[in-house]
Amino acid sequence: MARRDWARRGGAGQGEAGITNKGDNDMKLDFRELVLDRSIYPRSSVSEVNVARLMAALQTGVKLPPIIVDAATKRVVDGWHRYEVYKRLKTDFVNATLKTYASEAELFSDAVRLNVSHGEPLDVFSVHNAIIRLEEYGYSRERISEIVRLPATKIEKIERGFAADEKGKPVAVKGGLSHLGGSMLTDEQIEVNRRYSGTKTLFHLRQLCALIENDMYPRTQDFAHEMDRLIGLWAAISKAAA
Repeated sequence: MARRDWARRGGAGQGEAGITNKGDNDMKLDFRELVLDRSIYPRSSVSEVNVARLMAALQTGVKLPPIIVDAATKRVVDGWHRYEVYKRLKTDFVNATLKTYASEAELFSDAVRLNVSHGEPLDVFSVHNAIIRLEEYGYSRERISEIVRLPATKIEKIERGFAADEKGKPVAVKGGLSHLGGSMLTDEQIEVNRRYSGTKTLFHLRQLCALIENDMYPRTQDFAHEMDRLIGLWAAISKAAA
């Protein structure tokens, strides 16, 4: 089924409310009713490794936990990897737990809490983005600490490492780009940060040098082109700095 996007948001300050979820309901749900909304998904992406692992487990008789679903919109709050498994297996009906939320803030905080507490661990970048989003919803540092399961002092340290966009909004930076903490980033830089692998830049450079020094680099036109581009970019920087 095609992915649908939802723009509904909870107001600032609603995050202090606890998860109500009155009327939680375990049931069989038509798979076609489920909706994926990336705006409430706390992970950077769905892991193909985890999908393959869950699919193998299901095919050997393991019973997977029910998918957590927002009762009002049928959006998947927790269980995106399970959703992908059922989609590939062309499953008609899936086990689901319907939950009722008082606000969008409440829904998102539950998505974060559930993804932190089980399954594949959230990567650092995803946790940092969740902290920013929860702060936007009005959550206190202490409440965020409970949701992401990190000490409040650790969250304070994480916040000091954020960059900012041109409007001053906090931006989480990948581990390999931590030197950008405190900087103001352009839209183009934010996109590069989002796509960056997370590995320290010096690691990449040393790996490249090792390949060249040991005659292990690829003999392709694309590689030669990118090397020429790299040399040209660095030459320009060196000239400007001289």
